[in-house]
Amino acid sequence: MSQGSWEALKQARHADVCIIIGNGPSLNAVPRDFLYRYDTFGTNRIYLKFVPEFYAAVNPLVIEQSIEDIATLDSAAKFVAQAWASKVPGAFGLISRDVPHFSRDPSKGIYEGFTVTYVCMQLAFFMGYRTALLVGVDHRYTFVGEPNQEKVLQGDDPNHFDPNYFSGMRWNNPDLEHSELAYQMAKTNWEADGRRIVNLGPDSVLDVFERGKLGDW
Repeated sequence: MSQGSWEALKQARHADVCIIIGNGPSLNAVPRDFLYRYDTFGTNRIYLKFVPEFYAAVNPLVIEQSIEDIATLDSAAKFVAQAWASKVPGAFGLISRDVPHFSRDPSKGIYEGFTVTYVCMQLAFFMGYRTALLVGVDHRYTFVGEPNQEKVLQGDDPNHFDPNYFSGMRWNNPDLEHSELAYQMAKTNWEADGRRIVNLGPDSVLDVFERGKLGDW
């Protein structure tokens, strides 16, 4: 898919259902074959476990420290912050807007919502998916300091599916309160259009979306 072919993205959708993959520890309990059942959106360092159909990264710390991996990632389409798009062959550059909103046309800008998972929800909506299934979105973190504060993670990473995920790397503490506000905007927009987002994580503490069971899909 050529760089900038936003309209062509809508033709890349294989069905009405997609999976948005979070990077929480619970992802290790999701059968690998399930991830191949539908189109997938994955983010940040998901490639340590699985290469998604559609990949997204907007946090500059993540991109800067993982740019070589991202550049060679074999996904059908990659979406990265505009400042880094030229370093990722064929990538779609994402322009972030500060005003909180849900973008139905990411080609004109997106709101990051304090979590790249929210970015995927905007992309999936634009591409025409009717149902988005969440796996690995535990919404549970152990960290020291204030939300959004930059830290270097010492020791094993307890917040992701791989203990090496951010170990020894710079990262930003999560901002769960503001990300929940963004998730609520996603829910409102999806449901206003007759679509839905379903959280399949049995141990997820994210209560914004309707709940579902992996076995039902």
